[in-house]
Amino acid sequence: MFYFITSRQDMLTSAIELAQAQRLKIFDHLKQPAKIITLEYNHAHYEVEKKLSIEGRVVNLFQYFQQLPYRNTGDDQQIIDKILHQPGFTVKGNVAYQDDKERIKVVMNGDRLYYVDYLDRFGFTDRRDFYDQGCLSYTEFFEDRARVVTRQYYDGKGRVRLVYHYRGGENNVAVLTLIQLSDQGNMYQFDNEMGLRAHFLDRLLSESAHPVLINDRSDADFAAFRLMKTHVPCYQVFHSTYTADGDPDGKLFEVYEPLEKMLQDGQISGLISATKREAQDAARRFKTSASYGIPVTYLADEQLKKHIPFAKRRPGQLIAVARLTNVKRLDHIINAVILLHAKYPQVDLKIYGFDDSWDNYATSNSLKRLVKDRKAGDYVHFCGYRHDLTEVYETAQIEVLTSSYEGFAMALLEAQGHGCPAVSYDINYGPAEIIDDQVSGRFLPAGDPHALYVTLEELLTNPVKLESYANHAQAAVAKFSFANVTKQWAHFLDSEGIRE
Repeated sequence: MFYFITSRQDMLTSAIELAQAQRLKIFDHLKQPAKIITLEYNHAHYEVEKKLSIEGRVVNLFQYFQQLPYRNTGDDQQIIDKILHQPGFTVKGNVAYQDDKERIKVVMNGDRLYYVDYLDRFGFTDRRDFYDQGCLSYTEFFEDRARVVTRQYYDGKGRVRLVYHYRGGENNVAVLTLIQLSDQGNMYQFDNEMGLRAHFLDRLLSESAHPVLINDRSDADFAAFRLMKTHVPCYQVFHSTYTADGDPDGKLFEVYEPLEKMLQDGQISGLISATKREAQDAARRFKTSASYGIPVTYLADEQLKKHIPFAKRRPGQLIAVARLTNVKRLDHIINAVILLHAKYPQVDLKIYGFDDSWDNYATSNSLKRLVKDRKAGDYVHFCGYRHDLTEVYETAQIEVLTSSYEGFAMALLEAQGHGCPAVSYDINYGPAEIIDDQVSGRFLPAGDPHALYVTLEELLTNPVKLESYANHAQAAVAKFSFANVTKQWAHFLDSEGIRE
């Protein structure tokens, strides 16, 4: 059994989780059994699995130990009525009152029951019960500063299986100090989640005849691998660069600092990069011959053969598909568009991607402030995350990528697959293996906003050249067809001798 490991799957699905869903189809074609492992709790698991068409293909740590009998009734009103209608309480809406004070409050997530607060006589929330697909899943208990003290997870019979203990920390932030797990008649204790994850992986792998791990989220489980007692073939996937600046010889991300030794010790068997160029750099940097370049996704044959008339494309429409984070350098394209719009009023930019919270939304806020200050809101649009960008790619004239570095640049691949010309900085990694320069798009010197402006102006005023790029875009990415990417995975399996 092959297990693809990630942290969680959300409705705003990231490129990593989309890549895993695509990989399942490839392994199915190769007749290799495969599932996805998720390590974090996710209330939206039912909706996400349905959205990605991976129902029954996901093993979640919490679901594994809890074994809840999920009931997707679509209507939790019976449960809500039972919770609220208690002797001595008056019910108004989703709140139960006692002596005119709120004592039980139901909170919904859309049309589903999310959690229930139990308040004391002073109005403080002492207990919060979380529900998942019709089941009481876990409870949080709070102290007087509203910090969580204990979180306990239940099984299908209401028995406590897993307990997280917290103590008060600085800035009123609770600190996880102990995890207790009741498993197979034994009580286990862990100091942190990595210990719990190592135990979970050991348990799960012991149930498989020939398990192989393919790790897609190093920050979620890398430390857990070093704590595991079970040693099986395990491959690290680089979805982004392994260094902080995209330079193959630059400073490693902290999580990868032990990687060379883990390779030497056999805790990691090999590396998989999204591009051949990064695979070569990784082999040299981490001193391993087991380094493979395999694209993270593929394009369906029907997409590559689809005819998309150039006349369908809106003159002057530029798009950028990227989350609002500093590494994407979206200010470069915004500033270029502001200058272009002054000369060519039809120029319009739409940015598709969610606000990245890692810097407390500093980049997102800065970009939006730039657009507001330059009074560019009528032609620079932040469109948020969108799962299906087919219409966007097929009506835009140019997809623009201005990142400092990429692991693959999936947006470029998707754009070219929909016949959309691309303009990109020539960076590590991805664009050079996706765009045919001067044929399906253009490469620019990395980080050169002047070259970006000049090139965009040249192309926007030359529709004949743009149409030529559009006509050659799908051919440029035919090497990323399902058949070709499947062959690369087959080569990896045969080279490592891990086919089932």
